[in-house]
Amino acid sequence: MSTPAPGGGVPNPPGRPALSYRITTHADTLARSLAELSQQLPALITHSTDDPAVALLDAWASVADIVAFYQERIANEGYLRTATERRSVLELARSIGYELRPGAVSTAYLAFTVEDAPGAPGHAVVPAGTPVQSIPGQGELPQTFETGAELRAVAEHNAIRLRQHRPQQVGSGTTRLHLAGTATGLRPGDALLIRSAAEPKAWQFRILHTVEPLPTDPTGRPPTTVVGWDQGLDLPSSALVEVHALRLRASIFGHNAPDWRTMPAPVRESYLAAAGQRGTAVFDQAQFDEAHVAPATQWPGFALTDPSNGDDGPVIELDAAYPALLPGSWLVLRAPGVPDELYQVLAADQSAAADFTLTSTTTRLRLRGTGKASQFDRRATVVHTQSERLELADEPVTAPVTGSTLRLERPVTLTPGAPVVVTGTTDQGVQTTAVHLIDAVTDAGTSIVLDRPLEHPLDPASVLLLGNVVAATAGQTTEEVLGSGDGRSTHQRFALLHKDLAHVPAPTASGVRDTLAVQVDGVTWTEASSLFPLGPHDRSYVVRIQDDATATVVFGDGERGARLPSGQENVRATYRTAIGPQGNVGAGSLSLLVKRPLGIRAVDNPLAATGGTAPERPDDVRTRAPLTVRTFDRVVSLADHEAFARNFAGIAKARATVLRPAPTPFLHLTVAAPDGAVSHDTLTALRAALETDGLPGRQLGLDSYRELPFTLGIAVLPAPDREPDTVSGAVKHALTQLYSFERRDFAQPVTAAEAIATAQRVPGVVAANLTALRLTGESAAVASLLLAGRARLGAGGTAVPAELLVLKELTVEVMTS
Repeated sequence: MSTPAPGGGVPNPPGRPALSYRITTHADTLARSLAELSQQLPALITHSTDDPAVALLDAWASVADIVAFYQERIANEGYLRTATERRSVLELARSIGYELRPGAVSTAYLAFTVEDAPGAPGHAVVPAGTPVQSIPGQGELPQTFETGAELRAVAEHNAIRLRQHRPQQVGSGTTRLHLAGTATGLRPGDALLIRSAAEPKAWQFRILHTVEPLPTDPTGRPPTTVVGWDQGLDLPSSALVEVHALRLRASIFGHNAPDWRTMPAPVRESYLAAAGQRGTAVFDQAQFDEAHVAPATQWPGFALTDPSNGDDGPVIELDAAYPALLPGSWLVLRAPGVPDELYQVLAADQSAAADFTLTSTTTRLRLRGTGKASQFDRRATVVHTQSERLELADEPVTAPVTGSTLRLERPVTLTPGAPVVVTGTTDQGVQTTAVHLIDAVTDAGTSIVLDRPLEHPLDPASVLLLGNVVAATAGQTTEEVLGSGDGRSTHQRFALLHKDLAHVPAPTASGVRDTLAVQVDGVTWTEASSLFPLGPHDRSYVVRIQDDATATVVFGDGERGARLPSGQENVRATYRTAIGPQGNVGAGSLSLLVKRPLGIRAVDNPLAATGGTAPERPDDVRTRAPLTVRTFDRVVSLADHEAFARNFAGIAKARATVLRPAPTPFLHLTVAAPDGAVSHDTLTALRAALETDGLPGRQLGLDSYRELPFTLGIAVLPAPDREPDTVSGAVKHALTQLYSFERRDFAQPVTAAEAIATAQRVPGVVAANLTALRLTGESAAVASLLLAGRARLGAGGTAVPAELLVLKELTVEVMTS
């Protein structure tokens, strides 16, 4: 029994979950009645209920007890904090303009496959509202989803791969090239000439160290040959280069002449005489030496000569006949200690030479070039020529795919704003799948820009884009006649035949909108949140969801909203029905086409359906309903942003923070869904709603929280008279509740003290000791404190969302002593 407070009332301090409003109980009423009876009838000394008088008092005491009980219950049902009946909560919330959330249906992205067999049209139209049914698992019921928009699907968009090869960028530091085909005839040690097509004077000569033929593989990669060398190129970066294999390696005639200094004197005299003035019988050695600066150590005429003025280039003779060497071929002269020189062959003639005690057939070459041939020694110079141009192949793309721009292997006809599903494998081998919207299509359809960067770097060979994608929501469409309008009646009401009116995600203040469409005499009427602001000619109605999930359509009275015109069965409704959480089916579940559109072969949902929520619970209403009168659908302060976000469908936690980068501070909002991270679609809808109801021109950052998983281990000593397994189970339950997702907040720390205190409060626990407290993945340790950060500015001035410590691993051990 509650003790009456001074003045006759019952004390009720603020913040209590229930009111103490019961003024009496059965025992109290009976005792006071018997006391009063003893004063009024002193002769009645019995208090036994066998006595008729006492039995009558006992009966009325029971009546008083029942009345007091229900009086207290009625009083509790009159306040939002203490009401327990859903109907009471609904009416109390409605009194301040808040409607209980009926629950949102699930959203899924469906990927359609167009028939691409020979002879098939290769395209198909999937009408809006096309139903697709799930294959139920054990203990589940099939769920129906309907597409939200018309989809024009084409076979080329069934599966789009990224460009696996790209034009080679040859430039400074390049040490390998990809050449087309495998029949290049190249081997290690062969010579290669690389010329820039944009800058003809930019060229490089390299000797190959590696030659690796790569035949066609199962993915359809064309055959290529990869060649490599040691020293990187020194060329301006460009994709416009010419590559020539120099097939011939030759020497200049006379390279193998005997050493002049070993020649007999008569031989030297004869060659010296031949090199002197014609008609002179005696050769003057001193005169010859003076003319050539140094004493002769080489054959006369042995040095290569540069062309005289007006000539195109030098003339050299190779040491043999090379009939395959043709005009137009490139030629490189190489000698130790001398820079390489590049020439082009203008003429190549078969000839013969006799000099330096040698006779041989030769190939006489007339060259074009600016290099000086005189710097090359006849003996040491190697001639690389007989060039054959090789075709460059595209190089494979091996760098991980990052960012928001994807380059495709073929042109596509995707349009900006269309959804695509991107799947791929990370460098750790983890398969990821995400839905993106196309922001732009560029480069004649061979590149697309996504609405946001990829979450993880992906292996380019594993990336696959599904282009025939459309959003779908759970629910089944129903059309029915609501009834007949009566122009004489006010506030006509019609209840929908089917319960669970589907509500789909939308960028509204509540985050959802219903799927009801009402037509009167073939004219569509619009839904309003309230009849109060409507005029007498506004063709609008309001929808009220009852406690049993029945939806009722209410029309105006001619002053607040127009009355219905009279007619027979002239009020019709089209709507969808669905229940929220049951629609959160797994990936790959939606594969049954109830009505198969012509040209469609299959359908699938690459990602699990999300967003399905149950009708709002009374406990949620106690928190959310007051938020509507705090913001009134306008968002200005930090508290407004948090209240608006928490009142949005699919959002359970919100934390607003002002970040101050130079030069302009901005507001950042970190949010979380009831069961974890917030989906991209929900973030997009919330941002749109905030932009509608917030301050114009305000800069807003919006992100889902950053999860910090942690590991907790504890050892407990149970009392001797308690079952150890029961005690350890109770401790595990208490800690699981303490660190449950719904009870944690952003930037809330975890302390060793609170974990030990929670365990020791469990009945039967004598002592408790932590064995592990650390962030998951860190080395074994028992920390006294785990911290989670608030939203902040990271590297480069980007916003980092607030962190949330989430219990991922909990172990409870039992100590024996």
